[in-house]
Amino acid sequence: MALLALTSPLAPVVAAVEGLRLQHPDLVRCVARGLMTSGGDGWRPGTDRCALAVLLVAGWTRARRVPLPACGETFLNQAGQLGIRRARVAVLCDDPVAGAPGVVVAASRHELLQIVLEHAVDAGPELRSTLQRLKA
Repeated sequence: MALLALTSPLAPVVAAVEGLRLQHPDLVRCVARGLMTSGGDGWRPGTDRCALAVLLVAGWTRARRVPLPACGETFLNQAGQLGIRRARVAVLCDDPVAGAPGVVVAASRHELLQIVLEHAVDAGPELRSTLQRLKA
């Protein structure tokens, strides 16, 4: 499934999460390796607030691409790790994927951050915890 992510607007987010996995393995244990899934055998519909927090933080801080997972497109494997079948992505207007299908374009960093904050509600208090752990 990782190859699918390499051709996706999510590719930089996947790369950021996998980079974090090397430095902070405990932080990203809630995200499936490669992130992308078809949602088939071994997966059940669901979400994980810790994983959403990791994706928002990694997307914003390391890739400036913010994944916007849709209901029904997120799955959990048997280990409880999050995988995504499909997600819209929010990017800055100068990003190479701006204008592509499924991509939300933000006019400025401030606007992109507002998109992050809107989706942070779904991540709950785990977002604050994730940010604090990355600063440590």
